[in-house]
Amino acid sequence: MNRLPPEVLKLRLYAVKKRYEQLASYRFEPEAYIERYLGWQPWRGTPEQPGQAEVLDAYALALRQLHERDAYESCADGSYADGDSGTWQPGQVIQNWLRVEAGHTVGKTRLAAGIVSHFFDTFTPAIIYTFAPTRPQIHDLLWKEIKGDRRGKPLPGRILDLELRRADNHFAVGRATSSAGGTGVERVQGQHGKYLLFVLDEAEGIADYVWDAVRSMASGGIVIVLALANPRTRSSQFHKLREAAYVHNFRISSSWHPNVLSGRPLIPAAVRREHVESMVLEHCAVMPAHDEAAHTFTLPFDVPNRPAGTILRPDQEMLFQVLGIAPANSSDNTFVPLGLYEAATKRTPLPDRPEMARIGVDVARYGHDYGTVYVRHNGLVWRAAHLYHLDTFEYARVITEEAERLLAAGVTSLRIRVDGGGGFGDGVIDQLAHNLSLAASFQDFAVLRVHFGGSAYDAMAYANLTTEMHAAAAEALKVLAVRDASPLLEGDLCDRTYDWASYQGVAVKRLEHKDLFKKRMGRSPDDGDGFVLAVSPDFIFEQERTVVYDDRVTIGDETRRAGGE
Repeated sequence: MNRLPPEVLKLRLYAVKKRYEQLASYRFEPEAYIERYLGWQPWRGTPEQPGQAEVLDAYALALRQLHERDAYESCADGSYADGDSGTWQPGQVIQNWLRVEAGHTVGKTRLAAGIVSHFFDTFTPAIIYTFAPTRPQIHDLLWKEIKGDRRGKPLPGRILDLELRRADNHFAVGRATSSAGGTGVERVQGQHGKYLLFVLDEAEGIADYVWDAVRSMASGGIVIVLALANPRTRSSQFHKLREAAYVHNFRISSSWHPNVLSGRPLIPAAVRREHVESMVLEHCAVMPAHDEAAHTFTLPFDVPNRPAGTILRPDQEMLFQVLGIAPANSSDNTFVPLGLYEAATKRTPLPDRPEMARIGVDVARYGHDYGTVYVRHNGLVWRAAHLYHLDTFEYARVITEEAERLLAAGVTSLRIRVDGGGGFGDGVIDQLAHNLSLAASFQDFAVLRVHFGGSAYDAMAYANLTTEMHAAAAEALKVLAVRDASPLLEGDLCDRTYDWASYQGVAVKRLEHKDLFKKRMGRSPDDGDGFVLAVSPDFIFEQERTVVYDDRVTIGDETRRAGGE
């Protein structure tokens, strides 16, 4: 066996080392890495209409923040100060789960392939698992892109069928979840390494055991999870993932792809304008005005018989094939459509009676539930606090501080609505109602004990007060802006259904009972309850008992002495 001369071997080892160092210099620059080493350019959209490059920006940011957190946690002597961090501060939630819902042929799978190669080449040692529901999906789509990107290029690792390997502790593999018989978690769970990446392509069809395994391994360290799908349903794990605070959500629309906007095939094998035009003609209706709940939209280019700027209402095919939006299930009956809620989170607040504010308080009842405090003021709604214990003094303190901030902002009319069901809110109500200095600071001040199961103001339309409040919240969301809400609020409002009941021979709407929602969703709708208490109009609470400071009790517009009910 011929051996290389020591000087030749030394030169080769030096060259390999320099190549790895050069690749590592791109660990926080995935877009530049893809352009230089893989030979293609990710397309960039806008913050409102993102493309591949915006996802890569979020990926790079998460990597930086994970490394900064790792450095912070490694400083046992406390030498790491808050000011040392460039992109992360202690206590900040890192969005290291990237969730991408997309229309057809926008390059989501190629984006995933680029991230796999980047992570494999720039971090050592790296362990990467890629998943898709079936072997053709993982082999013919994602791994076809990975192999095509790397073929003939001076990049590390050996490429096998569904495997890219550099060492025993540095590899990328592909798995089809449908062929694992529900036991594939054993092949994945327990993996530990300095750097971990999980890619879930066509994520709506990924088996639950994979989601469970990934969650168990993504709780610490330098871990990135990338989930991608053309969304078709709102019942999948992929759809529910959007609520988590650690998730950065992206929606990539085919209609804003460079090929479509330019009318020319700038990017080979990607969507073209002709496809979007045909989908518009077959699956969109022309509307006289926008309807946020129906996801109406406009295009910046002409479509036959539909000039640029025409308001279009998409059907279900258009929603998931082009716009990347999961259509509502035909059985869904919700007061708050997803489009209506999303529009509220993006809306610029419109000034609305700045002298008036309303606070909604949902008090936690059980150990795993938490209390929420939501505020409506001047066209804006936000969550002021969430509390994980039953300390009524803490509730009163938080609410009082929020009331004082509203007073400083010029509020003269304040109503605090507290969930009074089961008596858990009585301690909060009593403290607030007897806070004489707080009450005296406002021209109009009241604390309301609200019973969710009480009678609706419009009893011929709604079975109970909680149903009416959710219906009222849907109306309020047509004009209000939502900021700083919990990621769970969307599900509390958009996923809670209603059915029909009979009242005095009349069909009335009845909201899904909280216990049924909790069983179905695995949590209580605490954010939704606080939200609807804050945004509902005053008149629907006329039958609720209102407590004000001193010894007065108010029912509706009447004031009576305590004990005179």
